Amino acid sequence: MRKNQFSVLGFIALIAVFILGSCQFTPTFQPKTSVPDFPIAPGLATIAVSSATYEPGAVTRISEIQGAQHRSPMDGLEIQNVSGIVTALTGSGFYLQDPNPDEDPATSEGILVVYGIFGKVSVGDSLVIKSGKVREFNPKGIGENSLTITQIVTKDIEIISGNNPLPEPVVLGRTGRAIPNRMIENDAKGFMSRDNVFDPDEDGIDFYESLESMRVQINDAIGINTVSVHREVAVAADRGVDAGDFAKSGVILLREDDQNPERLILDDQFINMPKVRLGAKFVRPIIGIVTYDYGYFRVSPTQKIVFDQAPKADPVVKALIDPAKLSVLTYNVENLDALSNPSRVKRLGEQIVKNLGAPDMIGFQEIQDNDGIGFSNQTSADQTIESIIDAIQSFGGPKYRYLNIDPVLNADGGQDGGNIRVVILYRTDRGLSLPFFKPGNATQAVEVINRGDKPTLTLNPGRIEPDAYAFQDGRKPLAALFRFNGQDLFVVVNHFKSKGGDGPLYGDEQPPRLVTEGQRVLQAEAVNRFVSKITDIDPDANIIVMGDLNDFPWSKALKSLEANQLANIYSHIPEDDHYTYIHEGNGQVLDYILMSHQLEKMFESGFPVHLNTALLPDEKLSDHDPVLAIFDFQEYSSHF
Repeated sequence: MRKNQFSVLGFIALIAVFILGSCQFTPTFQPKTSVPDFPIAPGLATIAVSSATYEPGAVTRISEIQGAQHRSPMDGLEIQNVSGIVTALTGSGFYLQDPNPDEDPATSEGILVVYGIFGKVSVGDSLVIKSGKVREFNPKGIGENSLTITQIVTKDIEIISGNNPLPEPVVLGRTGRAIPNRMIENDAKGFMSRDNVFDPDEDGIDFYESLESMRVQINDAIGINTVSVHREVAVAADRGVDAGDFAKSGVILLREDDQNPERLILDDQFINMPKVRLGAKFVRPIIGIVTYDYGYFRVSPTQKIVFDQAPKADPVVKALIDPAKLSVLTYNVENLDALSNPSRVKRLGEQIVKNLGAPDMIGFQEIQDNDGIGFSNQTSADQTIESIIDAIQSFGGPKYRYLNIDPVLNADGGQDGGNIRVVILYRTDRGLSLPFFKPGNATQAVEVINRGDKPTLTLNPGRIEPDAYAFQDGRKPLAALFRFNGQDLFVVVNHFKSKGGDGPLYGDEQPPRLVTEGQRVLQAEAVNRFVSKITDIDPDANIIVMGDLNDFPWSKALKSLEANQLANIYSHIPEDDHYTYIHEGNGQVLDYILMSHQLEKMFESGFPVHLNTALLPDEKLSDHDPVLAIFDFQEYSSHF
């Protein structure tokens, strides 16, 4: 925090004095009068500004404007004589950096200058901002919860010289400035823009703020995700040696107590971002500017990045032959319909057969209606589903049967007009069957009833609590009762409320507010109630609950869903394989298979199949990886 800044009460008092007739006042802020060894425009006269009158020749340092905090201590004030070297150009101005930094690493030496005269300024120019105004700009990529960017707005500059060497970049990592590698923020309770401890040594959000708009350098970077559709890619410095827990594939894994602030997100503000794959190794230092938008700090490279590409991932799962074993897959196929992109349907058919071993049962999420996001008065998805089944057969796979209940028009969330829903595919040739078929409709609730001391369903398939507040404008769970190897098997496929709308990790409000969590908890409680009704009748019932649950294993939603009735497949999977989705370089679990404790005894193996997360945008079918589980019904068949 700056020690010499305007006192609000003092400022008000000074205004009062001015109104009463005093013509001059001296502010409490006294700018430094020189910048060592840096050329300053000669003969600068005193400039009268609205807030104060500065001494002739006064100089304002960029580090003074930035301060050791998230908002400038000079926000809203007029300043003069700010000197620096132009390091990069933007559409509305340029980045300026002081080549003679102060001795405080907590104060940034760079700043974004908004300057509306196109073509006058070039990279390498040494210049002086003769007058301007400091402001904190909200980029609004995520709304009001965004951090702000410190800027100088000016139309008054003087170029001293051109083609100057650029300030040396700050090296990030073990050969330079150490990056916090666990906490993004652990001191704040509220908003970063208010009084909070500024701790760039420990907190990632403060670390990057202390480098805002500065040149930085990343040595020996390694790609920790694949370039996104937004042309961004996350990397770790020094081949990740000081980074958090890595998956076998090279993804950094999100943990409850480790948010991985060492992730460095590269964007395409100044360069064309190449097609970088997960695991790519960068062979030259990456040099860029620290910027911020859409809730994340990022490094915007200012020169071409050079890397050795990683090989394309193509995992293959062996098909089951044993008739007593059951393979179950959950897969979010990301807004799939038959009309808009038939090649995606074909690609899914190929994945199911060649990569996933044609599982015995598949729980799909995000199946759209027949015309996709086209607006019509129908919600049927029969053509979409049958096109998937046909595509599977075209690659030599089996003919699946399916269970689906069409939703009420535009009542289940997702893309407008898409009418997404969950769907079950199953293989009768592998022994799966329905003891009865009595499908419900979109608004009918399936119930669990006791019939001869055995649980069964009133509808098969049916939707769980479709009129409940928990599922308002959301996807309704689909429940069904199967028979396999002489045993009953209850299956529930889910797609819980998305995390879209939750506060970003690098947002103004800390800790981030999880505004969507409440609805997921209600959804989890509803599904748990359904499961509990089954286990109340038969504690040894076989139950599978699967789907895209849009939350983490330690979350309230998952704990509410599991309670005492269900076990999580991830308790049987090595921790270095705990991810199905990568967000801004953080590998995380969103997709699950849970099982009753009786079925857990039959669990043989399970794992995410990393089909998509390592692929380029034009190669992947979805932004999620599917999850597979195999159960052996032979050993415990005597229970029935």
